[in-house]
Amino acid sequence: MLPQCVTCPAPPATAGGAAGGDPKLGDLLPHLGSVIVNKIETTPSAVLFTARYCPAAAACPACGTWSSRVHSSYVRQVRDLPLGGRPVLIHLAMRRFLCPNPACAKVTFAGQAEGLTARYQRWSVPLAGLLTQVALELAGRAGTRLARALGVAVHRGTLLRLVIDLPDPQLRAAPDVVGVDNFALRRGHVYATVLVDATTGRAIDVLAGREAGPLEEWLKAHPGARVICRDRAGAYAEGARDGAPGAIQVADRWHLWHNLAEHIARAVARHRGCLKQIAAEATDPKPPDEPDLTVTSAPPAESRLEARMRDQHAAVAALAARGLGLRAIARELGVDRKTARRFAQAATADQAVARAVSRPTVLDRYQPHLHRRWTEGCHDTAILHAEITALGYRGSLRTVYRYLQPLRAGTNPAALTPETLKISEVTS
Repeated sequence: MLPQCVTCPAPPATAGGAAGGDPKLGDLLPHLGSVIVNKIETTPSAVLFTARYCPAAAACPACGTWSSRVHSSYVRQVRDLPLGGRPVLIHLAMRRFLCPNPACAKVTFAGQAEGLTARYQRWSVPLAGLLTQVALELAGRAGTRLARALGVAVHRGTLLRLVIDLPDPQLRAAPDVVGVDNFALRRGHVYATVLVDATTGRAIDVLAGREAGPLEEWLKAHPGARVICRDRAGAYAEGARDGAPGAIQVADRWHLWHNLAEHIARAVARHRGCLKQIAAEATDPKPPDEPDLTVTSAPPAESRLEARMRDQHAAVAALAARGLGLRAIARELGVDRKTARRFAQAATADQAVARAVSRPTVLDRYQPHLHRRWTEGCHDTAILHAEITALGYRGSLRTVYRYLQPLRAGTNPAALTPETLKISEVTS
């Protein structure tokens, strides 16, 4: 004969059914069908259920052995789906059993009410399912606002943990069209590979690294891919060829456009000086009777600044090839770290020289206004600075003073810097 639980008194004589004598309650709330509801209290702010769950036996969650030996009983508080916009709290009396298996690591365990409770969870199963769906659709803050409107107070971090705790979907066969690309977990240090069902756009798996081996093993374990849409990396080409020999490999449209734009941007950077020349000719065209010697004239001689920048670019490239970081390169060459980074990011010496020599200034937009006002007789730097500041200038008064200094010395007016297209504009 089973011992009587201290917290589980015998049901009253009028009890009829699993829901405390009211069979309609089990129909309205099916997840409470396995428990006996003793009392329901309603307050303006909440609904309180007092119930008990006293099975004769339960299965151990560790080894699966059934046990009918009751160790003790306790009262558990479970939050349930709201009723009428008010939160529901269930005071549930439950039994704890002794595991009869001597080899099992668990000595005691608690029985779980099917459809209502789960291990280590203070929410009912229906409430946890509702919050999981809210988290999947809206994630953190937006999901918290919707849950509050439904009568459930939950933190945004809790919603995200519900999504993280979801089991990964079991995938036995690869989709027809598999998208493969890499992404950075820590840029410059740690990378991973993401696999996407290109038909639905949903991510199906994440592989460590971006080498050919993990992709090959995944394709062999998940056969069925007919088309592999990847970037133009050689490692992915090798992994796809060895893992799915019968699949067709294609380059996705985004990477084709991206690679084309990168090459165009580098070509434009190498000839950035030509953009200024074209802009200058458009601003001040030659007379019709003057011959155009642009094509036949010899290129200008390289300045000492350009020669020094080419030497610095070669030195930075050599040190970077030896594996030195930006700080070490800057110390070795005696330059600023930002200068070392600028040379390291330049693919070629021409690109580094073009960016430095043809760099726009903050006064380029306001030069016509300064020249016009100087011609009209306004030579006060403070007044001119105030005028171009009203037009959007964000530089200093000293910059304007240095630009106007040649005019004060009586020399020829400084040449207007023509507005040239930016590299990104030409690439677009």
